[in-house]
Amino acid sequence: MKILELGKFYFPHKGGIETLLRAWSEGFVRRGAEVDCVVANDCARTTHEVINGVRVHRLASFGMVLSTSMCPAYAAATRRHAADLWHVQFPNPLADISSIAGPRTTPLVLSYHCDVVRQATAMRFYRPVLNALLRRATRIVVSTPQHLEFSQWLAPFRDKCEVIPFGINLAALALTPERERRVAELRREAGGRPIVLNVGRLVGYKGQRFLLEALRELDAVAWIVGTGPLEAELRQLATELGVADRVKLWGGVSDADLPALLHACDVFALPSITVAEAFGIVQVEAMACGKPVVSCALQSGVKFVNQHGVTGLLVTPADSAALAAGIRSLLGDASLRQRMGAAARARAAAEFAEDVMVDRYWQCFERVLAARKS
Repeated sequence: MKILELGKFYFPHKGGIETLLRAWSEGFVRRGAEVDCVVANDCARTTHEVINGVRVHRLASFGMVLSTSMCPAYAAATRRHAADLWHVQFPNPLADISSIAGPRTTPLVLSYHCDVVRQATAMRFYRPVLNALLRRATRIVVSTPQHLEFSQWLAPFRDKCEVIPFGINLAALALTPERERRVAELRREAGGRPIVLNVGRLVGYKGQRFLLEALRELDAVAWIVGTGPLEAELRQLATELGVADRVKLWGGVSDADLPALLHACDVFALPSITVAEAFGIVQVEAMACGKPVVSCALQSGVKFVNQHGVTGLLVTPADSAALAAGIRSLLGDASLRQRMGAAARARAAAEFAEDVMVDRYWQCFERVLAARKS
């Protein structure tokens, strides 16, 4: 099978979609496929390289407009690389245009990650392109049932949609002896207080301000991992709330250090407040480490990942009192934390393992190609 992957960026770029794109590409290579992956470069130069069997083509880019690389060569990618099947990520206008402009005979499997909500004005003009892409797609894959339930755009195309949850490399999060030593150090650093951990970009929709407000009602420390434009504002807010001595903003941490933080925490909090948090893959990472999650009951896939009363708790979005109550109920009941943490780990292994995801996509591709031949 020859597969053409169309994405935004590729490893070593960091990001949720970039991590998934690498998992898909390398997973399909392990299953015997030839994989070309076309992405934008971060400079005005085109490069070609092979990474773990994946032929990666980084096309020259001349800046960004509305979070989209200015990459003229991308439009011809589907004509330049012969393939049995295209696997395309949405949203990505470059891939959308290349898919629509490419040969009509090649099957297209579209991974539809989310509706575009933060650029609503632009979407009014882009809607014809999106509709053309959805009509062109042979199969549309979403990561949770909620994507279908709440999407503004997918309703007319439900007959060709299916659900395949995202998956991560669970083995990379295992508690090794070295990590056990680091966990002990981290818990000493917390001074005996419970640790509430959050991981995510420091931007408005991630809702970290509500975690800081909730901390006033908790005897715990809040550790926030991530970088972003709101860092100074969050530091100032912690000072104003009188909780700065129990807040640590870690900034960016390495992939090697993050598992130790996940294992060290008592509760993982995902206080995101809008559907821009479409899945919350970091929830899966915490669950894989046996941690209960407190997240918000958004009209998105977040509540599919974290099952209320089973793997954690769902609370009202943008409500610091509700967030505090949810976290407090877990911190105050060790047996509940243990029970939900065990259920979280089991759910991560059964539904959100990388190999499970890749196998499900592979089966989807085989069905699409078999239908084309029949």
